[in-house]
Amino acid sequence: MNYVLETGLRGTLRHPRTMLLVVLTLALGLASVMTMLTLLSVLAADPLPGVSQKLHIAWADSRPLAKSGDSDTYGDGSLVPPLWKLSDVRAMQQSRPDIRQVALVTAPVTVANSEGTASKTVSAAMAIGPMLSVFDVPLKHGRFWTPEEEASRMPVVVISRALSERLLGREDGTGGEVRLGNHNFRVIGISERWAPRPRPHFLPSSDAGWRGAGDEVFVPAEVALASGIEISSTRICDDAGFGGFRFDQVNVEQCRWLVLWAELKDAQQRQDYARSLQSFAAERHAAGIFPRPPATRLQSMAQWLHLNRVVPDSVRLNLWLAIGLLVLCLVNVAGLLAARFLRRAGEHGVRRVLGAPRRAIVGACLVESTLAGLLGGLLAFPLTLAGLWLMRQQGEAYAPLARLNPSLFALLLVLALITGVLVGLLPAFRAARQEPALQVKTL
Repeated sequence: MNYVLETGLRGTLRHPRTMLLVVLTLALGLASVMTMLTLLSVLAADPLPGVSQKLHIAWADSRPLAKSGDSDTYGDGSLVPPLWKLSDVRAMQQSRPDIRQVALVTAPVTVANSEGTASKTVSAAMAIGPMLSVFDVPLKHGRFWTPEEEASRMPVVVISRALSERLLGREDGTGGEVRLGNHNFRVIGISERWAPRPRPHFLPSSDAGWRGAGDEVFVPAEVALASGIEISSTRICDDAGFGGFRFDQVNVEQCRWLVLWAELKDAQQRQDYARSLQSFAAERHAAGIFPRPPATRLQSMAQWLHLNRVVPDSVRLNLWLAIGLLVLCLVNVAGLLAARFLRRAGEHGVRRVLGAPRRAIVGACLVESTLAGLLGGLLAFPLTLAGLWLMRQQGEAYAPLARLNPSLFALLLVLALITGVLVGLLPAFRAARQEPALQVKTL
């Protein structure tokens, strides 16, 4: 074994220009695949590990009767946004009090301290229901609001630690006050940074959820509306209205602007809730509240993200192109290795005549190809970093996320070793099959 390893290592040093070309070719193919795999792994990652598997987005069709030319899809084939009116959300929550349901909307708001000396525009999540516990928003200090506080429209709010330090001058700002809209709100909780990527809880139209730095304000939706906060988010209003007297003001009765999430822990609960959702739509239709025939959807978070194309099709296409480039590189490397091994046919013949078995020839050749694969993987590492840097220079919203995970570097080395072995198998067997007598005659 030591002899085979030593022979393979010595063979690697021969014909250095060919070996350099092998290493460079492998590195180029591996780096292209690893760049796209890294980007795909980031974009396809679970935004809320341990939580998203239980969350499902529910929708019941409450739109007016279809007019001529209306469709259940838009021109690009995307489904109608699963938005709810406030009254319908309340009714659905009351029909299944045993299921934790959260309706929410996100919008940019300007929040200031009570003195008005400091302010900041941040993203706010306005919710109906226990949003913070359902979505597992990490709480640093204080508490979440209670159902009683929400029902009585108490002006309470949970803000991020960074926002507390900026506006209140301390990390634990519980008990302080901040101004939202036209009213002061009492801070009852301080959250850690909460910025799932992509942001699955509310995806506005034409936004796959990669923009923004995360929500920093969490507030009950009805008290937020009462304070005059303008919600400039996706909404669908009856009679094609603009959503209120002002462009950024929601007409609560006539507009659908909330997304409803349900926490369903197993398949049985999901089926039961789906039947309840269908029954709810049928009852609202029979009562004349829903003009259209009953139509509902219940989708898991994974299905919801896939539907919204949070992983762009171009990323998957580029991955396939990178795999094609790697295959082309492997074909070329196999040819180069075959040329290297056959060039030393006389040496292999002498070793066979002196008693070396064919497996020793194959082993020495595989040592050489495996080392070439390892060197290609090491060289592919800086090339992958360069490729990810180029990705971050693009104007896409997800571009800043293109960074190499250390675990993916280990995958790169394993892939490089496997590639070296596989690409060297055929040339090695071909070199070992040569008749030693014919090769010795040529010396």
